[in-house]
Amino acid sequence: MEIFAGFEWWHYLLLFVAGLISGTISPTFGIGGGLLNVPILLIGFPALLDKFVSATGDPNLKIGDVATVTSLGVIIITALSGSISYIREKLIDFRVAITFMIFAIPGAISGALFSNLFIKKQSIDIDLYQIIFAVTMLLIAGYKITTIIIGWSKKKRGVPVKEKIINKIEIAESQKDKPWWLHTILLRKLEDKRGTKFEYKAKLLPGVLIATFGGFIGSLLGLGGGVIYVPILTMGLGLPATVATATSTFTILFATPFGLGLRLILGSYIHWGIVICMAAGTLITANIVPRFLHKIKSEAILTGFWFLAIFAAVRVLLNVLARIYGWDILL
Repeated sequence: MEIFAGFEWWHYLLLFVAGLISGTISPTFGIGGGLLNVPILLIGFPALLDKFVSATGDPNLKIGDVATVTSLGVIIITALSGSISYIREKLIDFRVAITFMIFAIPGAISGALFSNLFIKKQSIDIDLYQIIFAVTMLLIAGYKITTIIIGWSKKKRGVPVKEKIINKIEIAESQKDKPWWLHTILLRKLEDKRGTKFEYKAKLLPGVLIATFGGFIGSLLGLGGGVIYVPILTMGLGLPATVATATSTFTILFATPFGLGLRLILGSYIHWGIVICMAAGTLITANIVPRFLHKIKSEAILTGFWFLAIFAAVRVLLNVLARIYGWDILL
């Protein structure tokens, strides 16, 4: 099958622009890019996806499956470019990232298995799962945006903000007799390329366990997992927002290929023409954005992230409605 079959000249241009946008958003908020990639493909290029589905000859294949798998392919390229740039900026917490991956990768594999062996092979209604995910994300995002707004309001009124004090002696005493792999709290110090210092305690439990769920959702819905990883890294583990976005991007780079590879082995299809066009754009912006992330305030990063989370939740709810009412363009 020719990878650019059915392409018009404007397909190349618009997909490249979509890649530029995805490559800008993804490393900024530590997400894979599926929040944008999948809706863009389903809403903006349904005819192109339909032609691809027809060419495969698979009567059970839907454009939604092609869009999510293709999104995962783009995400790998985006995460690679972003990770290289973040490594240069010295913003990745590798110890947390490696621990996180140990749990995220099985989640990505299970998401791929669930998608190909359960959803595609059975005549079942999975709307309930999607509704639970969407409602949960809306509630969490709404709560976090509210707390950020309240924090801004207090700053404007001059209300003093209580600082969290890291009790290094107490933490060290609680873990001194344990081997390093059983440490549940890590005292971390990071200094980026520009000399900005970060000092924090990373609470590994239960955060890393929830990473499995993030990998599952990312692989299943073509999101990459960042929509789950960043909240876990900031809220659960206690990483600063800038470090969390960099660490999430690095985690996505290694977790996503497992989900994508397994889905392809089990019979899913990826549109390589779309991947190439979008990746050409993401390689440019995903490499540039991390260099300027230090200029963005943590509150702004988190606020933007949570608005993107709302966007993801709405997208999932639209998928539910699509299944109910048979809207092929959103399936």
